[in-house]
Amino acid sequence: MKHIKINRVALLLFFAVALGSCKKYLDRNPLSANSQADFYNDAAQVQQALTGVYNAIGARTISPGYSNPTSYYSKLDLYTEIGMERGLSGTIASGAYDATNGTVAELWGGFFQVVQRANNLLLYMTKAESVMDPAEYRRVIAEAKVLRAMAYWHLISLYGDVPFFTKPPSNQQELFEFTRTDKKVIIDFLLKDLESAANDLDWNPTQAGRVSKGVAKGIGARLAMLDKNYTYAAAITDDIIANGGYGLNPVFQNLFRKAGQTANVNREIMFYYPYGDADAGSFNYLNLVQGSRNNGGQSSHFPTQFLVDLFECRDGKNIAESPLYNPAKPNANRDPRMAQTVIVPGDTVVVQGFTSIIFDFYSRYITRYNPTTQVVDFPTIVNQDSANIFGPRVNGLGNLWRKYCQDRDINGTAGNFYKVGWVYMRFAEILLINAEAHLEKGSPAITVATSVNRVRARAGMPNIAPDVLADANKLKQLVRREKTVELANEGLHLADMRRWDNGAYAAKVMPLQMYGESNSPVKFTAGVGLEFINPAPVPTFDPVYLVPVAWPNGDATRLKRELRVFRTPQHLLCPIPLGERDKVPALTQNADW
Repeated sequence: MKHIKINRVALLLFFAVALGSCKKYLDRNPLSANSQADFYNDAAQVQQALTGVYNAIGARTISPGYSNPTSYYSKLDLYTEIGMERGLSGTIASGAYDATNGTVAELWGGFFQVVQRANNLLLYMTKAESVMDPAEYRRVIAEAKVLRAMAYWHLISLYGDVPFFTKPPSNQQELFEFTRTDKKVIIDFLLKDLESAANDLDWNPTQAGRVSKGVAKGIGARLAMLDKNYTYAAAITDDIIANGGYGLNPVFQNLFRKAGQTANVNREIMFYYPYGDADAGSFNYLNLVQGSRNNGGQSSHFPTQFLVDLFECRDGKNIAESPLYNPAKPNANRDPRMAQTVIVPGDTVVVQGFTSIIFDFYSRYITRYNPTTQVVDFPTIVNQDSANIFGPRVNGLGNLWRKYCQDRDINGTAGNFYKVGWVYMRFAEILLINAEAHLEKGSPAITVATSVNRVRARAGMPNIAPDVLADANKLKQLVRREKTVELANEGLHLADMRRWDNGAYAAKVMPLQMYGESNSPVKFTAGVGLEFINPAPVPTFDPVYLVPVAWPNGDATRLKRELRVFRTPQHLLCPIPLGERDKVPALTQNADW
């Protein structure tokens, strides 16, 4: 990847206010070029500064150089076994990157900018304390601390031990002498910080897109899981479940559609980044980077075949065990979440403003679908998902993401002015953290199952089977599978993958030859749908982790991408960016980088 030089000086931004425009988040006026000395004089300016912290946590993506308004969370799963970037080489998941990588530097700079803005606010807002309502003043402090802790959760999961700042550096010498702090020390501090913050926040946020008591506790649970403090994580998620008043939206896909996010049925969405309909400058490119080439997309983010094959059949069995699985129709009889998370051959793709299709990557021409009449026909319109060199056949693995791709922009036509907000935290994650924490601390299997079954029931999947409840390893792998499929393409899996079994899980699922869907012609039969004529064999599942790890005869029967490299302990953490170490020699490097 291209190295973006601006991010080599990311930490020098600790001397800048850099509060930026607030308009994209809370409809406030942008800040002008004020200095610390003449700002933070009243509640309005303090709120503007807080909006700057919110803006930093999610307004921009990595590459190219922060200029893309899409949330960088949309790429984090692409660095794992469940996602893939469009590039054929040099991607993070492929293992072919180093400390000069631009993405590595931008992630470091982006999350440290959140820390910088939060610390500036916390230090200088004292100027306005005498003129602010005491409850509002405490709430601003609490929100800034929650956002800072969220940034550090990402930094620790990405880099391990990192520099720890609770206030801006006081002089240039201090800036160039900072070192890495043990992650345990950082987590212990942040857990106390979050407990204090939660006391000054309500369960309901004061405004859509702000953090709340539940989010403060949820970030604490994430940090505790990184620290393997399962007793703490179980207790704090027990509290959220019992007292937060959150529930599950009965319609899974509505969590990732504009109207569904606005309605937020049962308050499942706890924290998200909203985009304003009335603001022409408030948008992202999610549909553009994930969408079909036949529907105005650029298909540069892909799900892997690993993820597709991980979804169970409706009977609760994996595809290697279930009699319901048909390799010729891989979308039939599957966990309903699969159809709302990914698009596989045979799925309908209905996109307002574009020709609706039945997706396949193999055929020369599209299979057109009329969603009103349900009539299928076969026009001589070139299938760009097959023909385009950057499409899912040539550059991907034959599948696309559907999650976050079911709406268009406010006008219903343009894929690059997208208004669906990015979900940072939702109640399903809390339930699944709770299940994993209770499992790891040795709670009874029925306690673990209670939270998992709530999530599975919403999806229309059966409760955990008795034989799984009776087998400790099967139950552990089911909980992990639930977290992976439920939260796929939400930017959370990288932290889980790296920490599970101290990296042993990642070492099993990452260094694989990447195979995709059956590289087979398809046929369409009325009443049956699209089928592979020569479907590939069913994958082989690992006997311990119970996930797909081999695709027999894949070279001859499937699409094929790179052979990934993953070395432990090297690839369990990203390297400290070379540019940061050039400026600050005291910064040590992670193992084997």
